[in-house]
Parts: sequence; structure tokens; C-alpha cells
Amino acid sequence: MAIGSVPTRRASLRKRLAGTFVLLAVLASLLQASFVWLITYRAEEQLIDRVALEQIQRSIAMYWQDPALAQPNTANMRLYVVHDGDAAAEAALPWWLRELPRAVGSYESYPFDGIEYHVAVARERDTWFYLPYDVREHEVRQHNAEAALALSVLAVGMLALLVSGGLARGMMRDLNRLAEAVTSKDSPASRFEPLAAHAETAQLASALDDYRDHLEQALERERSFSAAASHELRTPLMRAGSSLDLLREGPLDERQRASAAQVQSSLDEMAMLTGALLRTVRGHTREVATEIPIAPLVGEIAADLAGEARARRIELRLYVPAGLRLHADRSALWIVLTNLLRNAIRHSAGSSVSLRWQADALLVEDDGIGIDAARTGRTPAGSDAGGQDLGLGLTIVERICEAAGWSIAIGRRAEGGTRAELRLHGSMRGTPT
Repeated sequence: MAIGSVPTRRASLRKRLAGTFVLLAVLASLLQASFVWLITYRAEEQLIDRVALEQIQRSIAMYWQDPALAQPNTANMRLYVVHDGDAAAEAALPWWLRELPRAVGSYESYPFDGIEYHVAVARERDTWFYLPYDVREHEVRQHNAEAALALSVLAVGMLALLVSGGLARGMMRDLNRLAEAVTSKDSPASRFEPLAAHAETAQLASALDDYRDHLEQALERERSFSAAASHELRTPLMRAGSSLDLLREGPLDERQRASAAQVQSSLDEMAMLTGALLRTVRGHTREVATEIPIAPLVGEIAADLAGEARARRIELRLYVPAGLRLHADRSALWIVLTNLLRNAIRHSAGSSVSLRWQADALLVEDDGIGIDAARTGRTPAGSDAGGQDLGLGLTIVERICEAAGWSIAIGRRAEGGTRAELRLHGSMRGTPT
């Protein structure tokens, strides 16, 4: 039981491992594809320059033998020849050739959208030679290579996505086996370390074994202490009760008898508290539950707290149906309701505290200052309710509710003040009137 605790959602380690594997596989394939593309692109560019250079050298050699034979035999190349001072030949050049630097070398030209030329420029004697090379064939080859590389990256990503789940499960198998052994209630493992197959999980398993050993030792000490405390506390209580009985057999005045009755009441309450708290420690609260009428119990608690409420000028209001009967450990319920009412009386700084039965829950409400809205949380009592210390009394309330299978939520009322909602799940008997 926790006072309205909200479970924290955590990311799946298996899914994170699978995602990391896919990401690394895609990244590696992208890097490899980029490297291959860069190599093939540079090789294709060098091939283009080499073909254009060899062709222009061949065309120049043939030009001096027979100008008519100088044109290349391929449709994607053409030779232009301009002699120094030949204005007509200069004007006959395409505009994009005239814009090139008048210098020997290789150039790239993009005269129209989607068209690229690699131009080889050479000079021999008093003549300039221009050889434009339409490289669309090379571009198609480059685009095909790019598409193939993109498909390869996609294929690697799909393959990684398909196998990542199995790989992650395989990597997590050791940890899952250990987690199942830790959480198993049917046949818990005697030792966890033999279940580990790797160094990291072996270290975790060893730490779990050590922690369980310490926990079992602490529980054994607590069981021994609770057994000893039950015996040791029962003895002085019985001795005090016997002494009180002997005292009351003698001559006592009215005041002394009233004091003796008060002592007896305190002894009875101490015995009841001791038994309930020891049952909580041992986890036996549910085993001793009986059907009890709630109105008399609430009236008894209110009578015990009436003096303190009057001293603080706080009105106690009870709205519990006379016919309401609940299946519960009476002593445990007495402690829970007493602590809730006492806490409201002492700390609310209000004018009234009420206890009502509403919507299958016992509600303890006050009209005081309330829990700080900025600190109101749904966290376990006793440690920190959203940052506000709830005190030892509510720590005891939390422990008892947890042992009994009840739930309690403490928060701020819309009208101001504080509300504590106690639900005794499946415990109602009879028809409230």
C-alpha cells in the first residue's frame, strides 16, 4: 500500500538495445555507401577526363593530316577548331565555349538544365582546339550506382530491423533469467549467482545474493524481536492488571476508583495496541479480521479524543451509519482511525474535523490549512507526501494499511483543508442505515 503512489514508467532496455543495433547498422551502411560513392564518383570523373584528353590528342594529330578526319566518331563529342585571328571561326563557337577561359586544360560547362559537358581545351601552333564531351551516359551510370547504394542502405536497415529484436532478446536472456528468478514466488532460487552467464550479470547476482542474505538476517532478527517483545510486554501488562485487580478489592474512595478505572482502560488500550502492531509486523493482520460494527468503534475513538478536541476548540462530527459493519481487524482499524483523527485535530488549525462513510470509504476531513498544494503528492506516508513530512503516526497508518490490504490517499480538499480517504476493499457487510 502507498498513499496514492503512481508507478513510474521506464523505457524497455531490450527495445533500446534493438534500436541501438538498428541505428549502428544503418549508420555503418551509410558510411560505407558514402565511401563507395566517393570512390566511384572520382573514378568516373577521372575516366571522363582521360577519354576527353585521349580523344583531343587523337583529333589534333589527324587534323594536321586531314582536317576532314579529325571529328570524333561518337555522337557525344565534337571538335571545334579556331585559328588565331579567324573571327568567323570564333563567332561560330557555341556561346558557352566562348565563355570558357582561353587556356589549355579541362573544364566543366552546364549550358542547359540537365546537360553537362566536360570540355578539353588544347593549343598547337597557332590553333585552338575545343572538344566538348556530353557526359550524360556517365551521369546515368552514376545515378544508377547511387540508387544501388541507397537500396543497399535500405536493405541493411530492414535486415537490422528484422533481426534486432532477436539479437536484443539473446543479449537480454541472461538478465531476464535472473529477473524471473528474483521475482518468482513459486520456486525462488536459493542462490542467484549460478544463474548468471556473464561477468556483469554475475556481479549483479552476487550483489542480490548478499542483499537477500542481509535481508533474511534482518527479518529473522525482527521476527525474534517481535516474538520476544510479545512475551516481554505481555508479562508486565498481566502483572499490572493483576495488581490493579488486587488494589480494587480493597477499600477505595470514588476518586481512587475512577483513577483505577482509567488505569485499567490504559492497560487495555496498551494491550490492544501491542497486539495490533505485533500482528502488523508479523503480517497476520488479515488472518484475525472479524465482522465489526463501525459506529460503536468510531464513537469510542471520538470519546477518547474529545478532550483534546475541546482543548483546541475543534468540533468532532461523526457521520457513520448505525448498521455499517466491516470485516477487519478491529484493533488495526482503531489505530488507523485514531491516528487520522488525532493528526487532523493537532495539525489542521481548523474549527472542525469529521469522519464520514461515503462511496464505500471512510473519510476523515478537516477545514484547516490543508496540505501545501505545491507539495501534495501521491507518495508513501511517513517518508514524504510530495515533500511534506507526515509524521510517525501516519507512518504507522501506512504500515497497517499495507499489511491489511487497505488503501489510503491523503490530499487537499477542494473546499479547503485536508482529506484522508481510507478504503477497506471488499470488507463491507450488512446494509448501512
